[in-house]
Amino acid sequence: MDEISITFAKIAGLKQSFDSIHYGGGRTNSSQVGHLLRSFKNLTEKLKMLLPELYDDLEDINLNPSMGKNTNGYQIYEKFEIDPVVNSINYILEVRANYRIGERKDEVEKKESIFLSHGRSVEWYKVQAYLERDLGYKTIELAQQPNLGRTVLQKLDEESNKCSVAIIVMTGDDLLEEGEIRARENVLHEIGFFQGKFGLNKIILLHEESVNIPSNIHGLAYIPFPTNMVETTLGALIRELKVLLT
Repeated sequence: MDEISITFAKIAGLKQSFDSIHYGGGRTNSSQVGHLLRSFKNLTEKLKMLLPELYDDLEDINLNPSMGKNTNGYQIYEKFEIDPVVNSINYILEVRANYRIGERKDEVEKKESIFLSHGRSVEWYKVQAYLERDLGYKTIELAQQPNLGRTVLQKLDEESNKCSVAIIVMTGDDLLEEGEIRARENVLHEIGFFQGKFGLNKIILLHEESVNIPSNIHGLAYIPFPTNMVETTLGALIRELKVLLT
């Protein structure tokens, strides 16, 4: 268990201790709450250090009682003097819960984001429209993302971190002198990139039937389609995505 988790476990235990205090006549004494108040002070200081972005706004609470001591020499605390401490603990735990919900939301968005790679052909637009409009998935296509001063490789690496699946539309964009039709070099590079990053089972290759497939990716499963008819792959594509994104 890391230091943050340990700190929150102690705060949760502290809340239970404060909730169990019995206030006789609306009061308690330092024999009951003194050690709890010291723990509260130490734990809130640690939280501000560990998670300043969440807890820098925690206000310091006056922990000194307004009344004197009882016959046993213990300081007397009114309940209203303890209430701000309890409220602060509740706030700390509520912020943490909402933050964890936000983290979970990010994980879901990442899982459902799909990287869309393609060459020069506009066939990929059909795939993006189908994924976003009909299926409700979020897609990331490199040219549609801001550059932010990044190199192409930096941009590819950082934007692909938001995804867990890559769909590659492999179309015949380059015609060699000997009549061989090949995909663009960036498409071939990204096939290898995503093989290494996501693994073979997280890549869906939509392959235009006339395009040569390099020998080093012959083992990669693909969905073929006739020239300019990538829409014929969409039924098989959704079946693949249901397996990969569940």
